[in-house]
Amino acid sequence: MRLLPIIDSYIIKKFLKTFFFTVCIFALISIFIDVSEKIDDFIKRKPTLFVIIFDYYIWFIPYIISLLCPVFVFLSVLFFNSKMAQNTEIIAILNSGINYRRFLRPYFIACTFLFLLFLFCTTYLVPLSDTHRYAFEDKYIREKVQKQSDNINCQIDKGTVMHMESFNYIDSIGFNLSMEHYEHDRITQRIFANRLLWNKKLNKWSLENFQQRIFNGDKETVIKGALKDTVLNIKPDEFIVKTQYVSAMTNPELNEYIRKEREKGSPLLNKFYVELYKRTAMPFSFFVVTLLAVAISSQKSRGGTGAHLGIGIFVTFAYMLITQIFNTLGFTNVMPPAFAVWTPNVIFLIGAIYVAYKSPK
Repeated sequence: MRLLPIIDSYIIKKFLKTFFFTVCIFALISIFIDVSEKIDDFIKRKPTLFVIIFDYYIWFIPYIISLLCPVFVFLSVLFFNSKMAQNTEIIAILNSGINYRRFLRPYFIACTFLFLLFLFCTTYLVPLSDTHRYAFEDKYIREKVQKQSDNINCQIDKGTVMHMESFNYIDSIGFNLSMEHYEHDRITQRIFANRLLWNKKLNKWSLENFQQRIFNGDKETVIKGALKDTVLNIKPDEFIVKTQYVSAMTNPELNEYIRKEREKGSPLLNKFYVELYKRTAMPFSFFVVTLLAVAISSQKSRGGTGAHLGIGIFVTFAYMLITQIFNTLGFTNVMPPAFAVWTPNVIFLIGAIYVAYKSPK
Protein backbone atom coordinates (compact mmCIF):
# COMPACT_ATOMS: atom_id res chain seq x y z
CA MET A 1 0.00 0.00 0.00
CA ARG A 2 2.94 2.33 0.60
CA LEU A 3 3.74 2.05 -3.13
CA LEU A 4 0.65 4.00 -4.19
CA PRO A 5 1.51 7.44 -2.70
CA ILE A 6 5.05 7.13 -4.08
CA ILE A 7 3.73 6.48 -7.58
CA ASP A 8 1.22 9.32 -7.23
CA SER A 9 3.94 11.72 -6.14
CA TYR A 10 6.23 10.56 -8.95
CA ILE A 11 3.62 11.09 -11.69
CA ILE A 12 2.36 14.41 -10.30
CA LYS A 13 5.90 15.80 -10.11
CA LYS A 14 6.66 14.67 -13.66
CA PHE A 15 3.37 16.13 -14.89
CA LEU A 16 3.84 19.57 -13.30
CA LYS A 17 7.57 19.84 -14.03
CA THR A 18 7.05 18.97 -17.71
CA PHE A 19 4.07 21.34 -17.96
CA PHE A 20 5.83 24.37 -16.48
CA PHE A 21 8.98 23.64 -18.49
CA THR A 22 6.87 23.49 -21.68
CA VAL A 23 5.13 26.74 -20.74
CA CYS A 24 8.46 28.53 -20.18
CA ILE A 25 9.89 27.32 -23.51
CA PHE A 26 6.80 28.31 -25.51
CA ALA A 27 6.55 31.66 -23.68
CA LEU A 28 10.14 32.52 -24.65
CA ILE A 29 9.54 31.45 -28.25
CA SER A 30 6.35 33.53 -28.38
CA ILE A 31 8.17 36.60 -27.02
CA PHE A 32 10.91 36.27 -29.65
CA ILE A 33 8.29 35.97 -32.42
CA ASP A 34 6.32 38.93 -31.07
CA VAL A 35 9.47 41.08 -30.81
CA SER A 36 10.32 40.33 -34.45
CA GLU A 37 6.80 41.41 -35.50
CA LYS A 38 6.81 44.62 -33.46
CA ILE A 39 10.44 45.70 -33.80
CA ASP A 40 9.55 48.33 -36.42
CA ASP A 41 6.96 49.87 -34.09
CA PHE A 42 9.45 49.90 -31.22
CA ILE A 43 12.03 51.67 -33.38
CA LYS A 44 9.45 54.15 -34.71
CA ARG A 45 7.85 55.10 -31.36
CA LYS A 46 10.94 54.52 -29.16
CA PRO A 47 9.54 53.08 -25.91
CA THR A 48 12.29 52.45 -23.38
CA LEU A 49 13.51 48.92 -22.71
CA PHE A 50 12.07 49.15 -19.20
CA VAL A 51 8.64 50.08 -20.60
CA ILE A 52 8.76 47.28 -23.19
CA ILE A 53 9.60 44.66 -20.57
CA PHE A 54 7.54 45.77 -17.58
CA ASP A 55 4.60 47.48 -19.31
CA TYR A 56 4.14 44.92 -22.06
CA TYR A 57 6.00 41.61 -22.06
CA ILE A 58 5.54 40.92 -18.36
CA TRP A 59 1.78 41.08 -19.17
CA PHE A 60 2.10 39.38 -22.56
CA ILE A 61 3.18 36.12 -20.91
CA PRO A 62 -0.15 35.41 -19.09
CA TYR A 63 -2.02 36.16 -22.33
CA ILE A 64 -0.04 33.71 -24.48
CA ILE A 65 -0.09 31.01 -21.80
CA SER A 66 -3.87 31.27 -21.36
CA LEU A 67 -4.33 31.16 -25.13
CA LEU A 68 -2.52 27.82 -25.55
CA CYS A 69 -2.57 26.20 -22.12
CA PRO A 70 -4.77 23.18 -23.14
CA VAL A 71 -2.17 22.48 -25.84
CA PHE A 72 0.63 22.76 -23.26
CA VAL A 73 -1.16 20.32 -20.95
CA PHE A 74 -1.76 17.83 -23.75
CA LEU A 75 1.81 17.91 -25.09
CA SER A 76 3.30 17.79 -21.58
CA VAL A 77 1.34 14.69 -20.59
CA LEU A 78 1.99 13.08 -23.97
CA PHE A 79 5.73 13.67 -23.72
CA PHE A 80 6.47 12.47 -20.19
CA ASN A 81 3.91 9.63 -20.34
CA SER A 82 5.39 8.42 -23.62
CA LYS A 83 8.85 8.34 -22.04
CA MET A 84 7.43 6.34 -19.14
CA ALA A 85 5.89 3.90 -21.61
CA GLN A 86 9.17 3.54 -23.55
CA ASN A 87 10.99 2.85 -20.28
CA THR A 88 8.33 0.18 -19.44
CA GLU A 89 7.47 2.11 -16.25
CA ILE A 90 3.76 2.03 -17.04
CA ILE A 91 3.84 -1.73 -17.61
CA ALA A 92 5.56 -2.16 -14.25
CA ILE A 93 2.97 0.03 -12.50
CA LEU A 94 0.01 -1.83 -13.99
CA ASN A 95 1.61 -5.24 -13.35
CA SER A 96 2.02 -4.34 -9.67
CA GLY A 97 -1.74 -4.73 -9.27
CA ILE A 98 -2.88 -1.14 -9.80
CA ASN A 99 -5.90 -0.94 -12.10
CA TYR A 100 -6.15 1.59 -14.92
CA ARG A 101 -8.58 3.89 -13.11
CA ARG A 102 -6.30 4.03 -10.09
CA PHE A 103 -3.37 4.68 -12.41
CA LEU A 104 -5.16 7.77 -13.76
CA ARG A 105 -5.71 9.31 -10.30
CA PRO A 106 -2.41 11.27 -10.01
CA TYR A 107 -2.94 12.72 -13.50
CA PHE A 108 -6.31 14.12 -12.46
CA ILE A 109 -4.96 15.37 -9.13
CA ALA A 110 -2.39 17.43 -11.05
CA CYS A 111 -5.15 18.48 -13.49
CA THR A 112 -7.33 19.68 -10.61
CA PHE A 113 -4.49 21.87 -9.35
CA LEU A 114 -3.99 23.36 -12.84
CA PHE A 115 -7.76 23.73 -13.29
CA LEU A 116 -8.09 25.83 -10.12
CA LEU A 117 -4.96 27.83 -10.95
CA PHE A 118 -6.07 28.70 -14.47
CA LEU A 119 -9.67 29.31 -13.43
CA PHE A 120 -8.31 32.10 -11.24
CA CYS A 121 -6.04 33.27 -14.06
CA THR A 122 -8.77 33.44 -16.71
CA THR A 123 -11.13 35.18 -14.28
CA TYR A 124 -8.81 37.81 -12.80
CA LEU A 125 -5.12 37.63 -13.78
CA VAL A 126 -5.50 37.48 -17.58
CA PRO A 127 -8.04 40.37 -17.69
CA LEU A 128 -5.60 42.42 -15.59
CA SER A 129 -2.72 41.56 -17.94
CA ASP A 130 -4.87 42.38 -21.00
CA THR A 131 -5.64 45.80 -19.52
CA HIS A 132 -1.92 46.63 -19.42
CA ARG A 133 -1.23 44.94 -22.76
CA TYR A 134 -3.97 46.86 -24.62
CA ALA A 135 -2.87 50.14 -23.03
CA PHE A 136 0.67 49.60 -24.32
CA GLU A 137 -0.54 48.55 -27.81
CA ASP A 138 -2.84 51.57 -28.05
CA LYS A 139 0.07 53.87 -27.24
CA TYR A 140 2.95 52.28 -29.15
CA ILE A 141 1.62 49.71 -31.65
CA ARG A 142 -1.76 50.49 -33.14
CA GLU A 143 -1.74 53.04 -35.93
CA LYS A 144 -5.32 54.04 -35.36
CA VAL A 145 -7.49 53.66 -32.30
CA GLN A 146 -11.23 53.48 -32.88
CA LYS A 147 -12.64 56.98 -32.53
CA GLN A 148 -16.06 56.74 -34.14
CA SER A 149 -19.07 54.46 -34.23
CA ASP A 150 -21.65 54.49 -37.04
CA ASN A 151 -25.31 53.46 -37.28
CA ILE A 152 -25.90 53.22 -33.53
CA ASN A 153 -29.08 51.51 -32.35
CA CYS A 154 -29.48 50.89 -28.64
CA GLN A 155 -31.91 50.85 -25.76
CA ILE A 156 -30.60 53.36 -23.22
CA ASP A 157 -33.37 52.89 -20.68
CA LYS A 158 -36.53 50.90 -20.15
CA GLY A 159 -38.84 51.93 -22.96
CA THR A 160 -36.35 54.38 -24.50
CA VAL A 161 -34.70 53.54 -27.82
CA MET A 162 -32.00 55.64 -29.50
CA HIS A 163 -30.93 55.75 -33.14
CA MET A 164 -27.92 57.79 -34.21
CA GLU A 165 -26.10 58.10 -37.51
CA SER A 166 -22.63 58.38 -35.95
CA PHE A 167 -20.79 59.31 -32.76
CA ASN A 168 -17.32 60.86 -32.59
CA TYR A 169 -15.52 59.90 -29.38
CA ILE A 170 -12.80 62.58 -29.67
CA ASP A 171 -15.15 65.52 -29.10
CA SER A 172 -18.12 63.46 -27.77
CA ILE A 173 -20.57 64.58 -30.44
CA GLY A 174 -23.32 62.48 -32.02
CA PHE A 175 -25.01 63.29 -35.32
CA ASN A 176 -28.61 62.92 -36.57
CA LEU A 177 -30.22 61.59 -33.41
CA SER A 178 -33.71 60.18 -33.09
CA MET A 179 -35.05 58.90 -29.79
CA GLU A 180 -38.37 57.26 -28.96
CA HIS A 181 -39.99 56.56 -25.61
CA TYR A 182 -42.67 53.88 -25.15
CA GLU A 183 -45.11 53.18 -22.35
CA HIS A 184 -47.37 50.12 -22.42
CA ASP A 185 -46.35 49.42 -26.02
CA ARG A 186 -47.45 52.90 -27.13
CA ILE A 187 -45.13 55.69 -28.20
CA THR A 188 -45.38 58.69 -25.87
CA GLN A 189 -42.68 60.96 -27.29
CA ARG A 190 -40.18 61.21 -30.10
CA ILE A 191 -37.14 63.48 -30.24
CA PHE A 192 -35.06 64.48 -33.26
CA ALA A 193 -31.80 66.45 -33.06
CA ASN A 194 -29.06 67.37 -35.49
CA ARG A 195 -26.39 66.89 -32.84
CA LEU A 196 -26.01 65.32 -29.42
CA LEU A 197 -23.38 67.06 -27.26
CA TRP A 198 -21.69 65.84 -24.07
CA ASN A 199 -20.90 68.47 -21.44
CA LYS A 200 -17.95 67.11 -19.43
CA LYS A 201 -18.14 69.78 -16.73
CA LEU A 202 -21.85 69.33 -16.01
CA ASN A 203 -21.76 65.60 -16.81
CA LYS A 204 -24.90 65.75 -18.94
CA TRP A 205 -26.08 65.80 -22.55
CA SER A 206 -27.41 68.61 -24.71
CA LEU A 207 -29.58 68.42 -27.86
CA GLU A 208 -28.78 70.90 -30.63
CA ASN A 209 -31.45 71.96 -33.16
CA PHE A 210 -34.01 69.57 -31.68
CA GLN A 211 -37.67 68.81 -32.24
CA GLN A 212 -39.66 67.03 -29.53
CA ARG A 213 -43.06 65.49 -30.29
CA ILE A 214 -45.16 64.47 -27.25
CA PHE A 215 -48.17 62.17 -27.77
CA ASN A 216 -50.99 62.17 -25.24
CA GLY A 217 -53.79 60.07 -26.65
CA ASP A 218 -55.02 61.84 -29.78
CA LYS A 219 -53.27 65.05 -28.79
CA GLU A 220 -49.78 65.88 -30.09
CA THR A 221 -47.50 68.63 -28.77
CA VAL A 222 -44.47 69.81 -30.76
CA ILE A 223 -41.56 71.60 -29.09
CA LYS A 224 -38.65 73.02 -31.10
CA GLY A 225 -35.48 74.76 -30.02
CA ALA A 226 -31.81 75.46 -30.67
CA LEU A 227 -30.47 73.84 -27.48
CA LYS A 228 -31.91 71.65 -24.74
CA ASP A 229 -30.16 70.01 -21.79
CA THR A 230 -31.21 66.45 -21.05
CA VAL A 231 -30.27 63.45 -18.93
CA LEU A 232 -29.57 60.15 -20.67
CA ASN A 233 -28.61 56.88 -19.00
CA ILE A 234 -25.51 56.42 -21.14
CA LYS A 235 -21.93 57.75 -21.22
CA PRO A 236 -19.82 58.69 -24.28
CA ASP A 237 -17.44 55.72 -24.01
CA GLU A 238 -20.40 53.32 -24.24
CA PHE A 239 -20.97 54.34 -27.86
CA ILE A 240 -17.54 53.02 -28.86
CA VAL A 241 -17.90 49.25 -28.99
CA LYS A 242 -14.46 47.83 -28.17
CA THR A 243 -15.18 44.13 -28.52
CA GLN A 244 -11.47 43.28 -28.43
CA TYR A 245 -11.23 44.81 -24.95
CA VAL A 246 -13.86 42.51 -23.44
CA SER A 247 -11.09 40.08 -22.51
CA ALA A 248 -9.66 42.81 -20.24
CA MET A 249 -12.72 42.61 -17.96
CA THR A 250 -12.86 40.41 -14.88
CA ASN A 251 -15.87 38.11 -14.60
CA PRO A 252 -17.91 40.49 -12.40
CA GLU A 253 -17.12 43.37 -14.77
CA LEU A 254 -17.98 41.25 -17.81
CA ASN A 255 -21.30 40.12 -16.29
CA GLU A 256 -22.20 43.75 -15.56
CA TYR A 257 -21.14 44.76 -19.08
CA ILE A 258 -23.30 41.99 -20.59
CA ARG A 259 -26.25 43.16 -18.49
CA LYS A 260 -25.91 46.72 -19.79
CA GLU A 261 -25.44 45.58 -23.39
CA ARG A 262 -28.48 43.32 -23.11
CA GLU A 263 -30.58 46.26 -21.89
CA LYS A 264 -29.34 48.32 -24.85
CA GLY A 265 -30.18 45.49 -27.26
CA SER A 266 -26.59 45.06 -28.44
CA PRO A 267 -26.19 42.72 -31.45
CA LEU A 268 -22.81 41.53 -30.06
CA LEU A 269 -24.15 39.78 -26.96
CA ASN A 270 -23.20 36.32 -28.23
CA LYS A 271 -19.57 37.34 -28.56
CA PHE A 272 -19.52 38.51 -24.97
CA TYR A 273 -21.14 35.30 -23.77
CA VAL A 274 -18.59 33.21 -25.70
CA GLU A 275 -15.79 35.07 -23.91
CA LEU A 276 -17.48 34.49 -20.54
CA TYR A 277 -18.08 30.75 -21.05
CA LYS A 278 -14.58 30.17 -22.44
CA ARG A 279 -13.11 31.16 -19.09
CA THR A 280 -14.56 28.02 -17.52
CA ALA A 281 -14.53 25.67 -20.52
CA MET A 282 -10.82 26.20 -21.19
CA PRO A 283 -9.55 25.09 -17.74
CA PHE A 284 -12.02 22.18 -17.78
CA SER A 285 -10.50 20.99 -21.06
CA PHE A 286 -7.36 20.07 -19.07
CA PHE A 287 -9.15 16.94 -17.84
CA VAL A 288 -10.21 16.04 -21.37
CA VAL A 289 -6.81 16.46 -23.03
CA THR A 290 -5.05 14.71 -20.13
CA LEU A 291 -7.22 11.62 -20.46
CA LEU A 292 -6.68 11.64 -24.22
CA ALA A 293 -2.91 12.09 -23.91
CA VAL A 294 -2.57 9.26 -21.38
CA ALA A 295 -4.69 6.95 -23.54
CA ILE A 296 -2.61 7.69 -26.65
CA SER A 297 0.84 7.46 -25.08
CA SER A 298 0.54 4.68 -22.48
CA GLN A 299 1.39 1.91 -24.93
CA LYS A 300 5.00 1.32 -25.94
CA SER A 301 5.54 2.20 -29.60
CA ARG A 302 8.18 1.18 -32.13
CA GLY A 303 8.40 4.80 -33.20
CA GLY A 304 9.17 5.82 -29.62
CA THR A 305 8.29 9.21 -28.17
CA GLY A 306 8.52 10.80 -31.62
CA ALA A 307 5.58 8.75 -32.92
CA HIS A 308 3.45 9.78 -29.95
CA LEU A 309 4.41 13.46 -30.39
CA GLY A 310 3.50 13.24 -34.09
CA ILE A 311 0.03 12.00 -33.15
CA GLY A 312 -0.13 14.66 -30.46
CA ILE A 313 0.65 17.50 -32.86
CA PHE A 314 -2.09 16.28 -35.22
CA VAL A 315 -4.62 16.07 -32.36
CA THR A 316 -3.53 19.52 -31.15
CA PHE A 317 -4.22 21.14 -34.52
CA ALA A 318 -7.56 19.31 -34.74
CA TYR A 319 -8.54 20.56 -31.28
CA MET A 320 -7.59 24.17 -32.05
CA LEU A 321 -9.39 24.07 -35.42
CA ILE A 322 -12.61 22.60 -34.01
CA THR A 323 -12.55 25.05 -31.08
CA GLN A 324 -12.13 28.01 -33.43
CA ILE A 325 -14.92 26.79 -35.72
CA PHE A 326 -17.41 26.41 -32.88
CA ASN A 327 -16.43 29.73 -31.28
CA THR A 328 -17.09 31.40 -34.62
CA LEU A 329 -20.49 29.71 -34.79
CA GLY A 330 -21.18 31.13 -31.34
CA PHE A 331 -20.02 34.64 -32.37
CA THR A 332 -22.26 34.66 -35.44
CA ASN A 333 -25.44 33.49 -33.66
CA VAL A 334 -25.51 30.19 -35.56
CA MET A 335 -25.74 28.31 -32.25
CA PRO A 336 -26.11 29.27 -28.58
CA PRO A 337 -22.82 30.50 -27.08
CA ALA A 338 -22.73 27.93 -24.25
CA PHE A 339 -23.31 25.10 -26.71
CA ALA A 340 -20.66 26.44 -29.09
CA VAL A 341 -18.04 26.79 -26.33
CA TRP A 342 -18.61 23.41 -24.67
CA THR A 343 -19.13 21.25 -27.79
CA PRO A 344 -15.37 20.80 -28.56
CA ASN A 345 -14.83 19.57 -24.98
CA VAL A 346 -17.70 17.11 -25.33
CA ILE A 347 -16.43 15.83 -28.70
CA PHE A 348 -12.90 15.27 -27.43
CA LEU A 349 -14.13 13.82 -24.14
CA ILE A 350 -16.09 11.16 -26.03
CA GLY A 351 -13.02 10.47 -28.16
CA ALA A 352 -10.77 10.31 -25.07
CA ILE A 353 -13.07 7.87 -23.27
CA TYR A 354 -13.21 5.65 -26.36
CA VAL A 355 -9.41 5.64 -26.85
CA ALA A 356 -8.87 4.99 -23.13
CA TYR A 357 -11.35 2.11 -23.22
CA LYS A 358 -9.66 0.54 -26.24
CA SER A 359 -6.06 1.08 -25.08
CA PRO A 360 -4.23 -2.03 -23.72
CA LYS A 361 -4.17 -2.20 -19.94
